[in-house]
Amino acid sequence: MAWLTGGLLTFAGMACIALTFAIRLRTERAKRFRKSAAARWEETLFDATSLFESDSVSENELADLARKAFGYLRENPDFERQDLPLLLYEWNYIHESLIGDSKRGLNFLARTLDLHDLAVKALNSPALDRRLLAINTLGNLGDEKAYIEIEKILDDRDPVIASWAWRALFRIDTPRTIDQHFSILARREDWSPILIARVLQEIEADERSEPLCRLVADNFEAGLSDRQMSRLISYLSLAHVADYTKLVNRILLESNETEVLIACLRLINSDDDLSKIRELIADERWEIRMQVGLTLGRLAHEEDIDRLIHLLDDPDWWVRYRTATALATMPQMNQEKVGSLSSSLPNQFARDILQQVLAEMQLTCFTQTSLTLSR
Repeated sequence: MAWLTGGLLTFAGMACIALTFAIRLRTERAKRFRKSAAARWEETLFDATSLFESDSVSENELADLARKAFGYLRENPDFERQDLPLLLYEWNYIHESLIGDSKRGLNFLARTLDLHDLAVKALNSPALDRRLLAINTLGNLGDEKAYIEIEKILDDRDPVIASWAWRALFRIDTPRTIDQHFSILARREDWSPILIARVLQEIEADERSEPLCRLVADNFEAGLSDRQMSRLISYLSLAHVADYTKLVNRILLESNETEVLIACLRLINSDDDLSKIRELIADERWEIRMQVGLTLGRLAHEEDIDRLIHLLDDPDWWVRYRTATALATMPQMNQEKVGSLSSSLPNQFARDILQQVLAEMQLTCFTQTSLTLSR
């Protein structure tokens, strides 16, 4: 039994070593193939970007580009299986790096190679990377025919697939997507807030502002969960201030959820509800007190300086630290006044935190603002 066990373990070890080498060789081979494919298509892609730089493009130039592209297709009969993902990656990378007429040449090349049909077919691929490449390609092409196909995967269980499909729909038809699919933001709690913010930034501010405010108002009335509600409120930073000010003030007055209140306090930029904000300075939740200190410091009213000084006695360190920094960055304060306070206040905690903030302000390598602290 000992010899048998030893032999089996030795065989298993040798098999693992052989498998490791096989995987390494396959990886190197794939890397060489990617470089070769990129080199094959790179010149054609860059020719396409410069195709529409002039106002007039001759038929000969278009024909030359199409002939060159079809030449690569004839050389590679396995294009769809091998070269397609690499071509889509390079095409999308260059497409999203450019603006203006340079994209027209890439779109002409994509139509010449029937990338639309190939991308639609790749939407059903079992490989996640191929599906994402197909979605992104169809979005960048802006082809209306692909809109319905992408709509079908908008409710996909995979949050990455679904959110990328949502972005592609905006790139194809922004007004239609706002009208039909904007409310999905409230339902999908698994989507990345960073990706959503980037998608919203691609939309014109005048186009996204009012729908964002309406979405937040509707879901607040519907009783959306506080976590998702706070996310929706945070997206209002991409709307016009005049559009969301009354809405944020209303939510601040009517809600008592921690995350919702924090999201509102971060957006407050008017004196409409200063009384409510000042009431929250005595809230039992340290997160609220901290954000109130930052908000009052940002609004920078002379009469709030005493309130902020009082908040320096807070039992929570983060409240004291954020309040001290907000106080020190107010226009009415300077290093001399902060230094005077740090030596004259009766509370040891308040003196210590002000001295720390004063030392940080004096460091040439540390330039802190209230904006960075509020994030």
